[in-house]
Order: sequence, then C-alpha cells, then structure tokens
Amino acid sequence: MHPQLYLSWNDLLGALQCIILSWAILSIAKKHYHHDTLWKDFRPGFYLRIAGLLASAVFNLYFIKADSTSFFGASKIVSAVLRGSDLSDSLKLFFTDFDSLPFKLKTFFSNNVITNLIYDNNRTLVHLAGIIAFFSFDSYLVISFVFTMWAYLGIWLIYVTAIKIFPASRKWLFYLIIAYPPLCFWTTGLMKDPLCIGSLGILFYTFFNTSGRKARPWTFVILSIISTFLLIKIKGYLFVGFSIASLLAYFFYYIASTGKYTRWMAISLFSLVVFSIFYFFGEAIEEKMFDTFSEEVVERINTVTEAQLRHGGTSYDLGEMELSGWGLTQYAAAAINVALFRPYFWEYLNPLVLTSSLEGMLMFIMLMYLLFKVGPRGILSSISASPILIFSLFFTLATAMMAGGIAFNYGTLARYKIPLIPFYYILMICIPIIRKQVKAEKDKLPA
Repeated sequence: MHPQLYLSWNDLLGALQCIILSWAILSIAKKHYHHDTLWKDFRPGFYLRIAGLLASAVFNLYFIKADSTSFFGASKIVSAVLRGSDLSDSLKLFFTDFDSLPFKLKTFFSNNVITNLIYDNNRTLVHLAGIIAFFSFDSYLVISFVFTMWAYLGIWLIYVTAIKIFPASRKWLFYLIIAYPPLCFWTTGLMKDPLCIGSLGILFYTFFNTSGRKARPWTFVILSIISTFLLIKIKGYLFVGFSIASLLAYFFYYIASTGKYTRWMAISLFSLVVFSIFYFFGEAIEEKMFDTFSEEVVERINTVTEAQLRHGGTSYDLGEMELSGWGLTQYAAAAINVALFRPYFWEYLNPLVLTSSLEGMLMFIMLMYLLFKVGPRGILSSISASPILIFSLFFTLATAMMAGGIAFNYGTLARYKIPLIPFYYILMICIPIIRKQVKAEKDKLPA
C-alpha cells in the first residue's frame, strides 16, 4: 500500500512562491550587509536552512508521520473556514473557544482527533499556519518556508549579537550556530520549534544588542511583541526562562561591574534577603512548591516514564520524583545532565539517537576542555564580565532542566533542547576568549 502523499500539486505553486520569497530575502540581506563580510555568513546559512526544510519535509511527512502532518491537516481546515465563511464568522474562529463556535463552522472539522488534540491544544500555531495556507494555495512548502525563515531570523540575530561583542568567536560560532546540523534540521518545517527559536532570538537581540546600532528600532519593538505573544502561547516556560535569565543577567552584571566595596555590600544584602526569605518563609515556600508538584503531577510523570521504558524505544529514566527539597534537586540535576550530555554513545545503537549521542559527546568534551583550560574560578569570573554570558548560563540550565524533565525519550528531547544549544556554545567559545583578553591586558602591565 502506497503511503498517503502530503506534498501535492499545490506545492508546485508553493515552490514558485518560495523561490520569489527567497530572492527577496537574499536581495535584502545582500543590500543590508553590502559593506560587511556578514553576507558571506548569511548566504550559506540560508541555503542550509532550505536544505534542512526539504529534508525535514520528507522526514516528518513520510517516515515518522510527525506532528507536522496533524498541524498541516488542521491548518487546511482553518484555510477552508477563511475561504468559506464571512468575516464575522472567520473572526470567531480566532477569538472563540471551539465549543462556542457556531455549528456551521464546526462542520469544517470532520476529524475529531484533529479537533480535540491538535486544534484546541495548538490554536496559535494552527491559526498562523492556516492564515499562511489561505494565501499559498494550502501549500505545505510555503507554510514550512515561513516558519523556517522566522527561525533563521532568530538564530541569525543570536549569532550577530554574540560576534559583535566577541569578534574572535566568529569562526567557531558560525559552525556551531549557523551551520550546526541539528539547528539546520530541527528549526525547519511546520513545527513549534522554529517559531520558538525565532522568537527567542528576536527577544535576545532586542535586549542584549549593545553594538550601538539603532536602525529601525520600532521594527524590533513590533517583532518583540509578536515574539512574546508566540512564546507565551506556544511554550510559555521558554518565555519565563528568558525573562528570569535576563533579569538575573543584568542584576549580576551590575554587581560584578561595581566597585569592590559596593559589590560585597550588594552580595551581602542579596544573601541576607535570600536567607531571611527561606528562614522565615521556607516552610510556606516548600508547601507551595509541593502544591505545584502535586501528587497527581508526580504520579503522572512516573507513570509516563514507566510506560516509555516498558515499550522500549529511545526512552530514558530519571528515577522517581520525590516530593522533597532534595528529591526535586536530584531530579532537576538528572534532567540537566540528560538534556546536555545524554544519550551516552553506548546506550543506543539507533541511527537517529546516535546523532544525539555524538552531539552530547561534543558538548561534554567542550565542557571538560573549558574546565581544564580555564578552571572553575576563571569560568565564573569570565561569565560575570558579560551580561550575555550570564544570561546564557541561566537560560541553558533552566531550559535543560525543563526539557530533560518532560521529554521522556531522546527523540522528543532532540527537539526540546534546541533553544539552549546556541547559548551553550556561546558559553563554551566566548569564555576562553575573555580569559585570553584578560591575560593579555595583565601582560601589558609593568612588572
């Protein structure tokens, strides 16, 4: 029996639209970077995304029948509603819960699985994809292209922000961010991940771009509002992680950049406040934390883990989550470890998981090199010298903890960890650069 085809004749027209959009994007980028060597980095990164888009389309639609197929089916229903309804009914689709929709709109939804599991749980993504489908002849390629370019914009802005502050990092960060295979593959297609990484990159550029360039500031204000909306609606924990990491970055950078006396006063005051909060309100905080990680939540996590392990495949086990301060700490540490460094190469021989094993090995080797080359004290002092590095540290740890704690299998984890990858490699590459600069400045001082 032949597999159901998801790429249709409409995608021939869609391919033409993608070619026109590609020409427009490359023309704008070439004009913008015309006096800058960044054009040499942008163009190969763009072509790699196109290659990743085509590879992910075949992989997601024909091999594993991933969520892309369900998202695409739901987006075509939204497109059909827009074509077959008047303006007032179409607006109800975007601003009304499914159960409250008029019957004539519900008739468009003939598949209960799509209605209940995809449309209601992923409305923002499906609505956005449906609007694009309405203008693109329901072409999967065009929807995927728009999602992919949004992701590339975010990744590019992360890269540009980092290399403008650390020019010596350019070569390595090009290979580890722009040309990095997992980022070229998992940030393409009709998925949540391209929207999330693109939104994160835009917010990162808006908050941490200290190059002094103020061209078209309102453009990035609008893009930041859109990015905030998308993150909150699609993966709210990423926006929470970004917000907390940003605040901590500026707070600790301020402390590190002040005078020695002021710095020790600020650290002492901060420690006193934290100690007082936990001393006087520790019991209430622990009770609230346990309410958040209720028995039902813990039981569900343990049940899902057992089910994954029972069915084999590429699942992993973090151990049982215990409702205690030490138990949650152990679980968080195990989640961070699995997100950054596992699967170990001896755990699975699955070709797909093998790529994740190689990635985890690379991340581990780079961390070990950093520890031996710079040392723990040098690492901390280097991180404190830049708000970008402070942000990267906190965001990497927070995202790794969340991704490792909820993925339950390595296939899902490969996608969930994507947002932390650029920031992890920024840490690994830029910390030695700062240490080298500090050492060079010390060598210039008279003996």
